[in-house]
Amino acid sequence: MSYQVLSRKWRPQHFDEVVGQSHVTRTLQNAMGMDRVAHGYIFAGPRGVGKTTTARILAKVLNCEQVKNNNPCSTCSTCVEITQGSSLDVQELDGASNRGIDEIRELREAVKYPPNKGKYRIYIIDEVHMLTGPAFNALLKTLEEPPPHVIFIMATTDSHKVPATILSRTQRFDFKSIAQSEIEAFLIKILESESQEYDPEGIKLIAQKGSGSLRDSLSLLDQVIAYAENGLDLDTIRDVLGIIDENVFLDILQQIQKKDSKSLIGSLNHLVSEGYAISDLISGMNEFFRNCMLHTSGVPQKHFSEKSINWLDTQCTLSTADFLRMLDISLQYESNLKFMQQPLISLEALFMKFALLDSSINISQLLSGNSPQNIQVKKPGAKALKISEPDVDIEDIPPQNPRSEMKTEEEKTPLPVEKTTTEEKVNPETVSKKPLNLEDIRQAWPQILKSMEEKNSKIAHFLEDANLKDFKDMVLQLKIVNGHRFHVKTLEKDTSLIESVLHAFFKQKFKVKFHIEESNALKTEKKKPESSEHPLFTQVIETFEGEIIR
Repeated sequence: MSYQVLSRKWRPQHFDEVVGQSHVTRTLQNAMGMDRVAHGYIFAGPRGVGKTTTARILAKVLNCEQVKNNNPCSTCSTCVEITQGSSLDVQELDGASNRGIDEIRELREAVKYPPNKGKYRIYIIDEVHMLTGPAFNALLKTLEEPPPHVIFIMATTDSHKVPATILSRTQRFDFKSIAQSEIEAFLIKILESESQEYDPEGIKLIAQKGSGSLRDSLSLLDQVIAYAENGLDLDTIRDVLGIIDENVFLDILQQIQKKDSKSLIGSLNHLVSEGYAISDLISGMNEFFRNCMLHTSGVPQKHFSEKSINWLDTQCTLSTADFLRMLDISLQYESNLKFMQQPLISLEALFMKFALLDSSINISQLLSGNSPQNIQVKKPGAKALKISEPDVDIEDIPPQNPRSEMKTEEEKTPLPVEKTTTEEKVNPETVSKKPLNLEDIRQAWPQILKSMEEKNSKIAHFLEDANLKDFKDMVLQLKIVNGHRFHVKTLEKDTSLIESVLHAFFKQKFKVKFHIEESNALKTEKKKPESSEHPLFTQVIETFEGEIIR
């Protein structure tokens, strides 16, 4: 007899054997015990968690000749036929292969006939979300009022693709990802039954790699058993699964902290040359960053080596905020990895960025002067804060001097920032600037319109006919000559854009206001005609600021 993979050999045959889905199996058992079996079910959840297996067990219980504790006997002819897939009363359909309306029409005709041997005719439709829209519509009436001897069991990994009209006609059971501890226990049970030697730490890696899917974990276990010769030791499992040792990630993190770019790039290239996939490398690094972030924030981590914990507790100078920043950047890289043309170059650039990141400073520590590691708030080499710059970086603020003295009248003139004391709070928004007047704005107005043309040509066109009326307290009054209320409303919607262009040009914050001013000739020309027009026509002209062109 040909070899059976572990996922098929150890497929559960009773509700009690299903791993990690007790909320589903218990409900189904109770429903059968109380004779409350529904005519339609939907089993939704991730791959490899027991949806189709549970559907087959349910089909066996419904047609079993000797039900025991709401579990199939697995020995009667009906149970054997369902297990072997040869039962005429239990039909399994693949939604991806039988997705059209013609197949559903055939199913509608078949449900009219009574079961051949058992009590029910059961249809198991796997990956039901693959059915087309017309096929779903053709199934609606049959699914809502099927014959009493017909039961539908549908399984899907994408329940959001199933129409609400289908979901409302069935009982939905959501299967969850299986806990890692439950997967580990099941794998150990199999290995002991198969008389295989194993390393418990290696089994943890397999369960972790399975990501909540028992079938995926069993496939990985099959692969490892086929590769290993003298038992499943930790190094063998790492080699087969492509899992990088945690100490490698710890070395990389130490190089990042030391800002040792040369060793960092060498370590990355060595891993790639050893055959490790970049996707596995970045995935493992993200998991390591996550564990470090949680450990530094006080959350204990079970799957963390003592070496990593000791280094984080005694030598690590990176804070939780630092790990959070690196993890955020690295997760973005991982999500874009499949679209990259040069993944290795991007990987090197990513870790170089990590090495060049400055440490995070808490704002309360900065204000109190107790910044960690005596980090200089002032940028290296910066002699003075440029008064003309509007956007002052927080790092450009000089350290506070506790020994401040009262200023005299002669000291009220602007001084370099190095002489600023603690009593002088440097605020980017209130940094003194060269006073502006209306004439300065008029001289620069053509260049401002040119900049506005690049950002929004419509606004620039409206501003060409505007007159600069007044400028006081950083509020610029613009007069729209011969304009309409539509022009003003359009400009007021984009006031922030106009103010940003002025801010970028003069390095000062502006407020802009508009108003309409019409010439006397235009007022006479737009005067309402005293003709006998329809009242509704007159109301339309007043509402939309219209004019009559004769």
